Amino acid sequence: DLARRAVGPYALPFVSEAVEGSNEPLPDPHDAGPVAAQYFNNRKISIFGGSNEIQRGIIAKVKMGG
Repeated sequence: DLARRAVGPYALPFVSEAVEGSNEPLPDPHDAGPVAAQYFNNRKISIFGGSNEIQRGIIAKVKMGG
């Protein structure tokens, strides 16, 4: 999240194929491209961890008859 905040609007995700053939310049700095992808990938991991805990709780209740 810190990297995303540090590069500001340059961290916005974009599809490189969508800008092919465009006269518009690519976002700068060039290192900012993967920042959004890394941020969303890490968010996915935290959501997965939470849903995994919920599933374990449901399974435990079913097994214990609760």
